[in-house]
Parts: sequence; C-alpha cells; structure tokens
Amino acid sequence: MRQKPAAGRSQRRIRNLLVFDEFQLHYAGHIALVSAALTVGLGWLVYHFNGVASRVVDLRALDPADVEAQVLSAAFHRSERQLLIGLIVFGVVLSVVLAAWQIVTTHRVAGPLYYIAHQAKRMRDGYLGALHPLRKGDMLHSFFETFREMHEAMRDRARREAEQFRGLADQAEQGGLDKLAAELRTLSTQRLDSLK
Repeated sequence: MRQKPAAGRSQRRIRNLLVFDEFQLHYAGHIALVSAALTVGLGWLVYHFNGVASRVVDLRALDPADVEAQVLSAAFHRSERQLLIGLIVFGVVLSVVLAAWQIVTTHRVAGPLYYIAHQAKRMRDGYLGALHPLRKGDMLHSFFETFREMHEAMRDRARREAEQFRGLADQAEQGGLDKLAAELRTLSTQRLDSLK
C-alpha cells in the first residue's frame, strides 16, 4: 500500500484542528495581536533602557583614559542591531507559537461544539441516532451531558410514540380501518427509523 506524502498528512492534521475555522482563527488572531503588542511594548522598554545605558557609557568613553568605557561603548553599539533583530524574532516566534497553541486549545472546545451542532441539525431533520461520548481531552463535558440527556429523552419519546402508533394501528385494524392502520404503522416505522 502506498503512503501519502508527509505534506498531505500535515495539511490534513491542520484541517482536522480547524473544526470551526472562524471561531478558532478569530481567537488565535487575538492572541497573536496581544502577544505582538506586549512584545513591542516590552521590546521598546528594553531597547530604550539599552540606549540610555549606551549614552551613559558613551559619555564616559569621551575620556581617553577610560579604556574600559570605550570598549563597553563599542560593544553596546555592535550589539544594538543584534538586540533589535533578537526582539523582532522573539516577537514573531512568540506570536506564532501562541496563535498555534490557541488553535490547539480552541480545538478542545470547537470539537464538541461542532459535534453538538451537527447532532442538533440531525435532530432538526428528524434523526435521533445514538451519540458517542466526547474525547477525554475535550472541554464542555457538563454542557454535553445536558445535551445528551435531552437527546436521550427525545429518543425515549420517539420509542414510546412508535409503540403507541403500533398499538393504535392494531386497534384500527381490529375496527376494520385498514387504511388508517397502514398509516399508523408507517408513522411507527418512521419513528423507529429516526433512532438509527
């Protein structure tokens, strides 16, 4: 059997993580913006205080006898560009990592929401098939439990209605109402089919 290329698998994994694209990307974007803003603020402070320290050392380096200050001043000026590049790289990496982490954590919420929305649409269309439990790592377990109880109550109601329709069909048949009995049996079958 031929394996798919690794790129296809990684794209599939990313698509699997993005269950509710709009919801997840919205919050990931917010986290990325907040982390970028905080990094810019902190970076500005570091860069500003580095500049203040550099100017103080530059003043001391004006004295030709202070060789240590001159060496330190040269080191400050060499490291200024590296500091700026380091702050930019740190900010970008932090924003990307936090955005990715937000997508992973929102998946734990979006997965259950997606499943509940899917089941709600099926219920709207008259299908009350069995629910599978949420994964261990998912959130919203208590909310899902309430949804599951409602779903099970609707399944029980559909079972009882199917039995009632069958009983009424038997009574209608005994009373000579064959056409009504057939319609009631059809309703009973539809109710039982909705449970599959």
